[in-house]
Amino acid sequence: MRSAFVGRRPPRRDPADPEAARESALRLLERTRRTRLELARKLRDQGFEPRVIDEVLERLTSVGLIDDAEYARAFLASRLGRKAAGWRRLEIELRRRGVSADDASAARARFEEEQGATDEVALARRVVAQVEARYRSLEPRLRRQRLYALLVRRGFDGDVIERVLAEGQ
Repeated sequence: MRSAFVGRRPPRRDPADPEAARESALRLLERTRRTRLELARKLRDQGFEPRVIDEVLERLTSVGLIDDAEYARAFLASRLGRKAAGWRRLEIELRRRGVSADDASAARARFEEEQGATDEVALARRVVAQVEARYRSLEPRLRRQRLYALLVRRGFDGDVIERVLAEGQ
């Protein structure tokens, strides 16, 4: 559906109008899931007053339309299916999106309850297998350094990395 305001500015809203802020928040949530922080930023960018934003977000949270723990669980399910990464990296990405440490932990526990425990060693092996051809011609010490750096960037812990690299020797 195309906006009726293509090529011109939308009408001014009263920054203190909670109904306008609620409608705007609901439109944002229609498109995609958002964390409480992301939604607050969007509403602030639209010019709504902080008091109104807090009021609207509290209401949406109380009726279950904003749930950071559920957002985090869905993010983990989606992200682990696409690109192998360690828990540290995933937690950093969630924190960047505004998910609290408690909500991230709860999401991880719920995710593992539903999907089973995630084997970080297997995920790290998958990363190494994906880049194996690219690093094959390197001298062994340099190859190990580059693989180690890659796995650190992907959020794997040192003990997981050491285990995977020891297997490859």
